[in-house]
Amino acid sequence: MNTSKISVRYAKALFLSAQEAGKLEKIFHDADLIHQVLREVPEFRETLGNPVLPEKEKIKILEHTFGPHIDELTFRFLNLLSRNNRLVYLHDMMRDFIDLYKKELGIAFATLITAVKIKEEIVKKIAEKLQEALHQEVRLSSQTDPAIIGGFILRIEDLQYDASVTSALNKYKQQLIKRN
Repeated sequence: MNTSKISVRYAKALFLSAQEAGKLEKIFHDADLIHQVLREVPEFRETLGNPVLPEKEKIKILEHTFGPHIDELTFRFLNLLSRNNRLVYLHDMMRDFIDLYKKELGIAFATLITAVKIKEEIVKKIAEKLQEALHQEVRLSSQTDPAIIGGFILRIEDLQYDASVTSALNKYKQQLIKRN
């Protein structure tokens, strides 16, 4: 069976279970946490996908890592994946679940990166402008990264608008290199 079909089917099953239980928002946060850990710690993902590691050990690892932070429904889902030898697809399943959640609720997630921290009211105004432009709800988070020197980087889903000073300097540098 195609791996994308596997991950989509399991993600849909979790989504429908969460909807039925009235826990969609909570399970979304669980999925986001699990997805983030699997993305940032590839060794953890490899451990879960290791066919030599017994199911009981994988469950212990999952319980130790996520147990106190996730809902019972999510943990039962992880147990099911372990029993069915599907933990290797967990990263894709969580990504697909997050996509289903966003689509269902019509939400766009965006991140605003600036060199220095900006006021919360400015972040709210930017979110309002994005909502008007996109005609959908936007959940905007802000981050700081002094390496961009000034300006901002705006990421909306898979799109990125880079208006940072660092980016502009790099463009000028490339232009100068091409001329010589």
